[in-house]
Amino acid sequence: MWLLLPILLYSVIFLSVRHIYSHWRRKGFPSERAGLSWQFLHQAYRREFRHVEAICEAYQAGRERLLGIYCFFRPVLLIRNVELAQTILQQSNGHFNELKWDYVKGYKRFNLLEKLSPIFSSKRLNEMFGKAEKVGDGMVRHLLQTIKLGEFDGPGKDLELDLQQLLRVYAINIIGSLVYGLDVNNFEQQDHILSSYVNHYRVSSSMQSFTLGRLPKKSSFTYRLRDLIKQNVELREDGGLIRKDILQLLVKFRNGNDLSGEKWQVEHTYEQDKVLSIKRLAKVAEDLLKISLDAIASTTTLTLFEILQEPLIVEKLLAEIKELSNSDEGHLKFEEFDGLKYMDMCLKETVRKYPPLPIIERICRKTYTLPNTKFTIAEGKTLMVPLLAIQRDEKYFSDPMKYKPMRFLHSQMRDNDADSCQDLSKHDAFLGYGIGGAQCVAQNFAKMVIKIALIKLLKNFHMQLDSTLAESMEINHQPAPFIQTKDGLKVKLKSRKIKS
Repeated sequence: MWLLLPILLYSVIFLSVRHIYSHWRRKGFPSERAGLSWQFLHQAYRREFRHVEAICEAYQAGRERLLGIYCFFRPVLLIRNVELAQTILQQSNGHFNELKWDYVKGYKRFNLLEKLSPIFSSKRLNEMFGKAEKVGDGMVRHLLQTIKLGEFDGPGKDLELDLQQLLRVYAINIIGSLVYGLDVNNFEQQDHILSSYVNHYRVSSSMQSFTLGRLPKKSSFTYRLRDLIKQNVELREDGGLIRKDILQLLVKFRNGNDLSGEKWQVEHTYEQDKVLSIKRLAKVAEDLLKISLDAIASTTTLTLFEILQEPLIVEKLLAEIKELSNSDEGHLKFEEFDGLKYMDMCLKETVRKYPPLPIIERICRKTYTLPNTKFTIAEGKTLMVPLLAIQRDEKYFSDPMKYKPMRFLHSQMRDNDADSCQDLSKHDAFLGYGIGGAQCVAQNFAKMVIKIALIKLLKNFHMQLDSTLAESMEINHQPAPFIQTKDGLKVKLKSRKIKS
């Protein structure tokens, strides 16, 4: 009798696992061959701990527009066709919304990102621009002071630093100023909570399980950041403080105020009528912190990494920067940023080659029939669009691993002359800022602060990559791209001025 129990338990486990790994075959989808072979188990391990690379391998393994795969014990539908991905995410009518941005208040359910999108309008960004530029100026002063004080290996030598770490601190200063409403300089104040958060976040994400990484997590930082938000919200609601930043607009939204107007002052409402609690507002701020930190730091770092290997690109950017009409105090003008066409192409090429979000992942919220197919994806099943793999596919972009900003020249000309577009399908394959409901609402904010960093660094400093970097460098995705080397992204730097 006792011998039958292990046999029965083994049989139940075996049948359950086989049922999971036969899901796509039973539903009639094109799928990978699944089983309990060593090869399949190794593949499952890679999808758990080297998730982005493993999903790219699955994309390259077949030709079908759809491919059913398995991530550990989870069936996932991989969309391998750009047009199909665009159709699903643009026209699915709420079937694939991201759950973490859903919010229920009373009897109303709404998507927070859609409601908060006016925060990142050009009109609002223009008024926040001065605070963002102030952070960029702080970075320049820090570097010039370091050079002046000779805090490096000796007189006559260039300053050598980890550019990636520098730009992570720049990004956290931007977020501290505009999202948390703090006048903080983490270049100098390295014991601040936001500086500690950066170091903790980098270590905790260096080896992350795909499954466990999706479980809700709280740390002492969550509570400390919530305290910062609570203090600043009280200053704005009870003290009448007006500061033109993202937090001010979040507080307005919390009080049910219209975000699309021109006013910045908060029209106070009773606590029971507020749209967001302090706890929920702090969660929104922390989500913005995580997303913006990776997007801003990685895109700026990898843009500089690529252009510093191409002196001609640097010359073109310097010529474009030279055309900016700075004020007498040297301040930039927000309205001129749209004229930085070549810099726009460089950023687009960086996001193509190194998308901050390499995979769009959505859970199906109600049964959905895929357009122009006989296939139906059930509620609770996962859909993935592998942005990184698509944007490195030769079918869409020739010589995809080559950094070529000019490949996007036709998209700059498209509005003026439709015939000048050499290959419209390639332009449409660029998904770096997302698709439809999965599109980044803060992309204009990210581009603004990235451009500020690039202009300040290129205008004030000569930069040279460490010649040995290519031999030891590896770019990992956690999920945003991160340059992995022993000493970081080493760059030699010395001051310069662009002649008018």
